[in-house]
Amino acid sequence: MRTYSIYKIKEEHLTFIFGRERKLLEMMQGCEDANEKSLKELAYICETVRFDEIAAMLEAQLDSKYAHLERARNALFLEHPIKGKMAIYLVERKICVYCEGSRMLDLDLFQMLAKMSERFIAFNKQDNECGWLKPMKYTMH
Repeated sequence: MRTYSIYKIKEEHLTFIFGRERKLLEMMQGCEDANEKSLKELAYICETVRFDEIAAMLEAQLDSKYAHLERARNALFLEHPIKGKMAIYLVERKICVYCEGSRMLDLDLFQMLAKMSERFIAFNKQDNECGWLKPMKYTMH
């Protein structure tokens, strides 16, 4: 099972976070212990995410592709006969995602969220992976 924490970075902090994704991952690893300082830092750089907005968009885009799609209070459960199962929860300022099966599940979700905003960044702490769902274009002058 793969577990992702997805955050939406505030626009004014994008240039600061860009290139420092690993540092942010390290900071979040400290949040597992409910480190108060780290939680305040996350609240400062991350935007509040509206679950209803995300769930409605995912339901509209993925309903025809998934055999089972169920929405509960702040959770969305998806099941695909070939790809596997995915559960999406909203906790504070982050989207928690649990995927079991093919990585195509992850890609479906990441693609939909990237359409919503270029400011989403995902972290997979178990595999020490992190990255932008829609990589930013950066040019040097």
